[in-house]
Amino acid sequence: MRKVKFNKFERVAGLFVMFAILGVAITAISVAIKQGWFETKVYYSTVFENADGVHPGTLVQMAGLRAGAVDDVELQANNKIRVNFYVLGKFQNRIHQDSEIQLLRPFIIGERVLDVGVGSESSPVLAANSYVKSIETIDFMTVMSGKNLSSYLSKLGGILENMQILVEAFADKRRAESMVRIFDRMDPLIKNLNTMSVEVIKLSKQATHNDGVEKLVGNLATTTSEINRILPELNQENPNLAKDLAVMTQNLAVMTKALGPAVQAVEPELPGASVRLVEALNETVVVLKAMQKSFFMKSNVREVHEEEEARRVPANSNK
Repeated sequence: MRKVKFNKFERVAGLFVMFAILGVAITAISVAIKQGWFETKVYYSTVFENADGVHPGTLVQMAGLRAGAVDDVELQANNKIRVNFYVLGKFQNRIHQDSEIQLLRPFIIGERVLDVGVGSESSPVLAANSYVKSIETIDFMTVMSGKNLSSYLSKLGGILENMQILVEAFADKRRAESMVRIFDRMDPLIKNLNTMSVEVIKLSKQATHNDGVEKLVGNLATTTSEINRILPELNQENPNLAKDLAVMTQNLAVMTKALGPAVQAVEPELPGASVRLVEALNETVVVLKAMQKSFFMKSNVREVHEEEEARRVPANSNK
């Protein structure tokens, strides 16, 4: 077999190619290591109502660090999107049972990423292939998407229609004047409410002064206990007490009905009779005073007055 001989330039070119291939291999290996291709992957799943922009390969981050990627996205029968993703083994211990995941955009117009929240240290670590609770979020680009924007515009149109109805209603002069009168009455109403609140505060202070309410409740409780103690004795002594009270009430009603016509019959004469009674009392007083001034009773009346004065003086001195 004939030996192939390389000249100097061919040898240099061959060495350059070999070093280039070796450099590419080393670069590919370093990139693979940085991408975590050789690390252990732990898989989880979550469910979103709207997973717009999520696809296999979507970045999964934790506290701003690249932690994994989306593995699969599937639409379920209930119109919810199930997202299967994985994180690198070194991040597994940071995912706890109270961790939450949400869709975010690192920048306003960038692609969405799955952001996994770091759970609390007191919560147990979430096992592999488990479900992670999701939180629905809305960002600027999601709002401006065609699907959501049309819904928002329809709602805005409804609001504008309602505003138009209000404007047309207040265009009527009578309604506008009624609204002005309502605002004019607001100031006295607020003043009255303020006065009422001040009076209520005063009343509450008086009620709570020296524990008045507490004493009242205590007295009511004492009264209730005494009544509860007395009622059994009354029932024992007079079992027919309620029946007797009912009969007495009926008798009072009958007597009131009987007295009614009699009172109505003498009602016209009552004012005159009252006047004559007062006149008779006045005449009696006059006669008594005249008898006191007579010769036979004058001295006796004086003695009686002196005795009364003597009795009153010691009583006043004791005070």
